[in-house]
Amino acid sequence: MGKDWYDKCWRDQKWRLNHLYYIRSKEHGIVRFKMNWAQEYLYDHMHTRNNILKARQLGMSTFTSIYILDKCLHEPSYEAGIVDKTDEDAKEKLRKIRTAFDYMLTPPQMVGYDHVEDPEDKEKIKQWAMVVANRAKGDKKEPITKEGAEFANGSVITTGTSLRGGTYSFLHLSEFGYVANRLPQKAEEIMSGAQETVPSNGIIVMESTHEGAKSGRNYEIIKGAMENESKETLDPLDYKFFFFTWWKQKEYRTESKNPLDPRLDGYFEELRQQGIELDEAQKRWYLAKEKTLTNRMKTEYPSTPEEAFMALIEGSIYGTAITNLRAQGRTSFVFETDDVLPLYVSWDLGTSDNTTMWLIQPGNDGKFYVLDFYSSADKDMPHYINQARIWEREHGQLITRHLLPHDAAQRGRWEAVSPLQKFIQAGLPAVQVQQTRDKWSSINAVRSFLRHCVFHARVNKPIIDEGVERLSGMNCLESYRKAPMGSNGVLRDEPVHDESSHGADSFRIFVEAYEQGLVSREGARRQSSAGGYSQTGSFATKINNESELLGVPSWWN
Repeated sequence: MGKDWYDKCWRDQKWRLNHLYYIRSKEHGIVRFKMNWAQEYLYDHMHTRNNILKARQLGMSTFTSIYILDKCLHEPSYEAGIVDKTDEDAKEKLRKIRTAFDYMLTPPQMVGYDHVEDPEDKEKIKQWAMVVANRAKGDKKEPITKEGAEFANGSVITTGTSLRGGTYSFLHLSEFGYVANRLPQKAEEIMSGAQETVPSNGIIVMESTHEGAKSGRNYEIIKGAMENESKETLDPLDYKFFFFTWWKQKEYRTESKNPLDPRLDGYFEELRQQGIELDEAQKRWYLAKEKTLTNRMKTEYPSTPEEAFMALIEGSIYGTAITNLRAQGRTSFVFETDDVLPLYVSWDLGTSDNTTMWLIQPGNDGKFYVLDFYSSADKDMPHYINQARIWEREHGQLITRHLLPHDAAQRGRWEAVSPLQKFIQAGLPAVQVQQTRDKWSSINAVRSFLRHCVFHARVNKPIIDEGVERLSGMNCLESYRKAPMGSNGVLRDEPVHDESSHGADSFRIFVEAYEQGLVSREGARRQSSAGGYSQTGSFATKINNESELLGVPSWWN
């Protein structure tokens, strides 16, 4: 280690992190901590604000725990905070810190793995670690308790589910994706409270798997961090994006001579086309994990950032149906409108919130072709009627019927006419769809109906409304979910009312209309060369060049 080896202990934090501390590992018991590839990358590229989208078990919590301890031991009056989804989870990270600190005071007798091999070096490091730990302990009997830590040099560690007040040089926000999806009010409290306790030159490490598809506070933060990648220089308050995937972890592999299960061959080929080459041992590991995690696999072990946003939300109502459609390539196909079959728009009419519209064309092949989706809020009815006119111009065909919810004939308190009357005044063919008494029977009908749907790629694109990004139609269906368990532990068998529910409700209107005989497969009115419209007859699907390049899938016929 050289004559002045101890200078590294004091001056070089990276050296200290890789030499002074012990952790408890699953594989080898007590081991000397050494950064893995993900931890080292984060350390080398850390910014003041860091957003980490990750796979499970890559050691981010272990790294931040050791990092916090090192800072507290070597910088007087250093204040660090740990925020997690529960108090017990936050305290578990504090236990990691205490384990490392206790082994500095009393070095372990048995070490499962130690990357420092020279006995003389080990002894020197041990003696120095004891000096550092005893100095930090001072005359305190227990500097680290179950609730937090306070060292002789004035450094402090605080834990909780949300921290408000005080000033922290380092804040670890763990599993924010879980909190944002299941406890959105708590997530807002963390962002307005704990985040604001860190000055611009302090450090925040927000690390989490993602839940909630393309919705919720966590998605907004990840999306913003990903957009920041295009900036030449990040501001101190800009979040920097990190993605740590499962396939870079060398332990995630299963050696075997048995033939590979071909069930996910298509998925592995998609990864290969994106430049991700997996060997057989990695594929076997993934297959084994996927069998047990099923729909949670893309949440726990995403292969790409985009994949994490495709994972099912907990309690997703249509999630399984959408997953099956996606596996068949029916959620983002590219096709043209058929100009001889009718078009329908199904509506959810919002007064104080979102109004949503689906454009759907039934085919005479048993499929329903979902052509487009639109969503906005706080607009008057002419705005939405104009959107319907835009669709008519784009597709060269009048809309055969507008399908309105059961209460469309009711006037608002301050309105002279009802929404239905506004449609009639605009010369639009509109009909009220009778409400199904049992909402869940209607929802189950949608689940069955989705098996017959083909969604255009447009339906996957978010709606940009006056600079505000709103959920795409596909996001609405994927994000529509049951209410989470209440504070008394009772499950509420009802859907959550949020942005996604409006799009899901307007889609359900179409299914109810179909079951009530309000959707026909005849009678389209095609625009003539003279600018008028005429009745037409048979079905003839047209595929554009992009679809032809992709090939027509087996389900098309």
